Formats: sequence, C-alpha cells, structure tokens
Amino acid sequence: MSSLKSFAGIIPSPPIVYTDHHCTTVDFEAYREHLDFLLRHDISALCVGGHAGETECLRDKERQGVIKVALEASKGRVPVIGGVVADSTWSAIEQVQWQKEAGADGVLVCPPNIVGWDAATADAMLVAHFKAIDEQGLPFIVYGGPGDGSSCRQLPPTMEKAARECVNLVGWKLAVRGITTGENSFADCVAALQRAEQATGRHVAPLVAGDANLLGALQAGAEGTINACESVRVDQNCALFNAYKAGDLATATEIHDRNQKLGATIYGIRLGRSFTYFHYRFKIASWMLGYIKSPYMRLPQVPPPAEEIDMLHAALIETGMTPVHTAEEFWAPLRSGFNVAAE
Repeated sequence: MSSLKSFAGIIPSPPIVYTDHHCTTVDFEAYREHLDFLLRHDISALCVGGHAGETECLRDKERQGVIKVALEASKGRVPVIGGVVADSTWSAIEQVQWQKEAGADGVLVCPPNIVGWDAATADAMLVAHFKAIDEQGLPFIVYGGPGDGSSCRQLPPTMEKAARECVNLVGWKLAVRGITTGENSFADCVAALQRAEQATGRHVAPLVAGDANLLGALQAGAEGTINACESVRVDQNCALFNAYKAGDLATATEIHDRNQKLGATIYGIRLGRSFTYFHYRFKIASWMLGYIKSPYMRLPQVPPPAEEIDMLHAALIETGMTPVHTAEEFWAPLRSGFNVAAE
C-alpha cells in the first residue's frame, strides 16, 4: 500500500468501460488501458470507486475486479482509492473490509442518502457512520458538502466534528454550488477542517468535487480535486494545478478561461440543463476524444438529450480538442433499444 496520511493534487475518478452498449460485461482490459492513459500524467492518486466511477451499478465481483486492475496498473506509483457507496453502515463496513484486504490504500465514502434530508440535525447519524468506518483502520475520504439539493449535503460544523473524532479521516471531497466566501462556502468548509486540525494535530485535506472552478477552489484553500472530468482533460487540469502551485496565476487563469465552455456543457447547470446527466456527459466526452473504448452506462442511467451530445462535440472543438467520434456514432448501436444488465 502507498501512504495516504496526507495528499493533494489531481485525482481522477475514471468511468467503468463496458464491452458494448448492452453493458452486461465490464471490459477490464479497456479499463486498464484508460488507467494507463491517466497514469501517464502528473496525477497523485486514482479513485476507482465513487458515484462517477459507477460503483453503485456494479456487482460485488466487478467492484473487486476494478480495484485489482487499478492496483496492478498503478504498481505502487500512486495510491489507489476504492469506493464505499451504501445506505447501511454494516454494508459500508463490509465494503471497507474487502477493499482493505484487496490492498486499497484508502476509500472514498459516499454517505447514506437519509442524512442529506436534514444536514443540520441529522449530523449525529453522519458522525456515527463515519466513526464506524474509522474503526476499520483504513484511511478514508468523505464525499459531500453544502451544495443545495444534494443527497450528500453536509455542513461545516459536521465536518469539524467528524475530523475531530475520526483518526483515519484524511480528506474531504467538498461539493459546493459556488466557490465563494461566507457561510457554507468552500472557504467555510476549509476553515472547519482547519479548526479540527488545530485541536487534534491531524490534517484533513480539502479537495474540491469536480473541476468546474478548479482555480477558484484552489484560491479558496483546496489542495486538489477528486474529479471525474480528469478522464476528459487530465492534461489541462494537471497543468492548471502545477501552474497555480508554482505561483503562475496567468497560466492557471488562461487554462481556466479556455475550459469554461466545455465545463459548462458537461456539468449542465450554468446552461439550464439537468446535472443528473453529468456522469454520462463526461463519459461521452472522454469517448469522443478516444480516451475510452465505450461510452455507455448501465440503467438507471440513460443518455442525455440528443442536442446535449451535439453540444459536447462542439464544445470539445471550441476548447481546442480533437474528437475522433461523433454523436451519430454514439446513437447507432442504441437504435434497437436500451438493455438492462443481466444478473
């Protein structure tokens, strides 16, 4: 295992690759090829088990296979982070245990959905859930933040409590609607983690969820990102991060500005589109660029509206990238209808 006591930087959360549009079988070789592509860049870890990595749609054996492939591809060069997606604490503990046995360096923990119903008064549930995971002895990162309407909604006071009480908590993947100052902002979450560090001496790295405003997050105190869009623009984000850390704000700003149209198209929110299709959009964009072999997802995910796929293709070109696949190629295998993965 690699050390996960502290870390920063660009951490891709790559999508699963299936053999074809039926999505009945994971293409582990194609998945390995994509990980090899990411590992050729200046990344600091691989996260192969979050929602963006489609963990919740995989069978247990497939999830174990993904961890195995990632560990083999990494060869100890960077830490490999698995994923815990469970509404039950007992199920979460089981997932942590088998990933620890497999050799994962840590896990990214998605909280139970019920907590997001009332982030302020249900934080006792969240802290108890994290403490049970903490007892398994594997470094872990929490996913969640103050973003409105999120099932993973968490507030800064809860972050401070968990960071004080969980000795194996090493990072927080912070989801926010805007990188601003003030109550429940990214900076407010960073301050909460810093207060916990002052009390305990343990550092919990603030990491931004997504790269829609990676530069703004870095300026607000982020130490990196765990981010699905690395499968689309890992080179740009590594360059932006390294430029910012080197004090070259002009280069970081130029990269940020150049990526705004593509980011808006993938995330959808600024264009009045549903964020629900985010995972499918970034996967299609990655395929359009030739970075993965198949763009399709298992149900309940269905493709975004046709005009959005056309928008993705146009946004890639406008950003200066070169698509090798078209929207028409995406739709061709699907004309016979969608398929549910066979059990």
